Amino acid sequence: MEVIHSIKERSYAKGDDIDKMYFPNTGIRGVAQMIPSRDSVPKLVTIPNSRVIVNRDNDHPFAVVTDGYQMVTHQEVIQKADEIVRECPEWGTPTREAWMSNYGGRLRYRHTFNEIDFEIRPGDVVHPTLETFASYDTSLAQREVLGGFRVVCVNGATVGKLLAEYKRKHTASLDLEAAKRIIVEGMRNYSIVTDLWKSLANRAAFLEEVNAFEGIGFNKNERIAIEREIREQGTVKQWDDQDKEKRQVDINAWDLYNIYTAEATHRVPDLTRQARITTGIANTFVH
Repeated sequence: MEVIHSIKERSYAKGDDIDKMYFPNTGIRGVAQMIPSRDSVPKLVTIPNSRVIVNRDNDHPFAVVTDGYQMVTHQEVIQKADEIVRECPEWGTPTREAWMSNYGGRLRYRHTFNEIDFEIRPGDVVHPTLETFASYDTSLAQREVLGGFRVVCVNGATVGKLLAEYKRKHTASLDLEAAKRIIVEGMRNYSIVTDLWKSLANRAAFLEEVNAFEGIGFNKNERIAIEREIREQGTVKQWDDQDKEKRQVDINAWDLYNIYTAEATHRVPDLTRQARITTGIANTFVH
């Protein structure tokens, strides 16, 4: 098998090409510093309880961690996610996509189950997804989340508290077998998620949901784009930038929810910020 060895700041692959991606050759090394001595000859002294995660192919450092850090490679994370999927063969064969950023320091890996249709409202179909996040630079915890891929506008949809989710930092408590049990159980109870999405499609958005995009991590340009979509898809009777409580907006909650998730998945390239924003969106719409 031909393997791609180029080290890029960002990379993406789909299907069998994932197996050809370049993954950092990670290792953990001790951390030391030079300090002066009485004979004027600096000495190299090891810093206790400190290690650095590096790519051994080019000595690129990802993060400084403590002795309790548990190394889990991206390849192991992908293998475990594939094992989780195989536990539910009734969902069919999913498509696979992988994203990496920070020269391989961050990973997002997604299975999309295109053979399973959940109709939220007539003509509005969602396919289940399993997304896995991991990082060597410690910006992302090891995390598996069940979500949805909305066919009509190709945006990711995740509703946090009612989804099966496993999240752990890379410490001694990291247990990929526990993640597997949690997610498989969630996959078998996926109807809970679609019931929530259907409830959004059957009601108007609350004011706090309309205002939420200004406080969950979107930047200025993203907020401008979201406000434009709200005005196009809803009816804005009053929009006060100084006093948000005076706003009067009539928009369907499912439409608003997908405005937010579309912006997050289409225009937020940084995986850390994207994960933070999608979690904020999920929490906004769970009552």
